[in-house]
Amino acid sequence: MLRAVLPDTTIIAALDIIDREGVMKYKTSWGRHHYEVLGTTSTYTVFPHLDTASTAVSSYCTCPSFAYAVLISENHLMCKHVLAVCLADRWSRCVVRPIEDDELLLRFAGHVSP
Repeated sequence: MLRAVLPDTTIIAALDIIDREGVMKYKTSWGRHHYEVLGTTSTYTVFPHLDTASTAVSSYCTCPSFAYAVLISENHLMCKHVLAVCLADRWSRCVVRPIEDDELLLRFAGHVSP
């Protein structure tokens, strides 16, 4: 079924990320989840479930591939990082770690340009 909507290379790359235990799911004390994916060159923040009523896309990743292939050229529905998060979360294959409020804020601040 995935092959009908995503390239094989994206599917294989996502499965590889899961196999390498590269999907981090940080859980806050108030029940919020924050996802990060260990990519080949960097760590990316993934928002797998955006409010689709107010956005044109249903997910978001901070990787350059998402910006180009999904947002600019509209060639793909998602990048390998978003797919990895969706599959790993569904299959309970995320590396789950608790995170304190202050640390979560620092992680978000790291993705905001001054």
